[in-house]
Amino acid sequence: MRVNLSVAIVAMVNNTHGPSSNGTLRTLECPELIQYESQKCHEYKGEQYNWDSKTQGIILGAFFYGYFITQLPGGLLSEKFGAKWVFGLGILITAICSLLTPLAASTGEASMIAARVLGGLAEGVTFPAITVVVSKWSPKIERSRISTIIFTGLMIGNVVSLPVSGMLSGSELLGGWPSAFYVFGAISGIWFLFWSFLVYETPAQHPSISKEELLYIELNKDKKAEKKDTPWKDIFTSLPVWAVMFAHFGHVFGFTVLLTEMSTYLNGILHFDIQSNGLLSALPYASQALASWLASYIVDRMRKSGKMSITAIRKISNSIGLLGPAVCLLGVTVSGCRPYLIVALLCLGMALNGFVHSGFNITHVDMCPELAGTLYGISNTVGSFSGAIGPTFTGYFLEKGETMKNWNYVFYITAAVYVLTAVFYDIFASAELQSWGVKKEEKENQDKN
Repeated sequence: MRVNLSVAIVAMVNNTHGPSSNGTLRTLECPELIQYESQKCHEYKGEQYNWDSKTQGIILGAFFYGYFITQLPGGLLSEKFGAKWVFGLGILITAICSLLTPLAASTGEASMIAARVLGGLAEGVTFPAITVVVSKWSPKIERSRISTIIFTGLMIGNVVSLPVSGMLSGSELLGGWPSAFYVFGAISGIWFLFWSFLVYETPAQHPSISKEELLYIELNKDKKAEKKDTPWKDIFTSLPVWAVMFAHFGHVFGFTVLLTEMSTYLNGILHFDIQSNGLLSALPYASQALASWLASYIVDRMRKSGKMSITAIRKISNSIGLLGPAVCLLGVTVSGCRPYLIVALLCLGMALNGFVHSGFNITHVDMCPELAGTLYGISNTVGSFSGAIGPTFTGYFLEKGETMKNWNYVFYITAAVYVLTAVFYDIFASAELQSWGVKKEEKENQDKN
């Protein structure tokens, strides 16, 4: 639901007007590729709006304005009251906001931004909540694989929603582009019913779990720490925690810029129509899902072998996940008007980015399983803030002209963010259980040994 706007906005915005209508300079880049575009003028169904590039950037980033605010509360609520309902209600409220999006857009820019912010506030609790679920349900040696399977659901959702949103936005169903919001909002509402009746908070509460599976999970979990006040000072003075925060910032910044802006780039620079646009926008996330599964399998095998420390494994995986897409983005800047080479580089970059799910993205659980939701909430607050500024900064560059040169500036800066945050993680990260995450008597025994 947070990505369908990135495709639908192609149909929502009136691109037939000149610079006097919205102040954005439009140029014709790669004119030889115009053959990929339909020779007729696109006549999309549904109301269209004269939003300039800056306004589009604000609207695309508005979801993350709300999203980053509820990260930490989402973790705290999940740890205190249980992750099942925190996660489920977050999705349900986001679904309602999706259903109301066409109405909000027709009312005005302010109401559109408000609807996106509210959807972000609701969905912001979901990732910290699901991290709590992982900490309760996953044996240590299977943690990378289970976490990756769950988090690649995001990529699979993108693979489905991007092309479907393109087809819906270019159709006449339910008024054209509004159908992209109606369909996914309705599906998510139905999903909530299944989640409510089929999901349980802990393995012990599941009515049909076998005794063998329950015993296996309990014996292979980290030892439960004693209930105590959250060690905020220790957390915020911990360099490994800051390393995760930096890595999260870099990952979400790059991911969001590509996620929210790729359709605009494919349409404005490479001249793909909205149906092809949605399909091609989905390909990088399909490759990322496959690579994430492969990475989780490799990482779990490496961990079982015992030949490398878990910290070394996490750093290698994270380096691939952040440095790989940086190199691919730099490749895009020198690819000129070669559309399928550019799409291939974006697919490769996003595939390599999938390795972060076995890198920083699971380090929270390694450092302190009992506070996994809180730690994820903290780091994803930072990451989501970068998600809010990414589309806005892109809109700033494109406001000066939707040219290949300005797009390259966006790619240069995004690559630099990837590299800087990867290096910081490699220097300061640790995937070992932290001293402030170990109960007192256990720590005393470790010190004696």
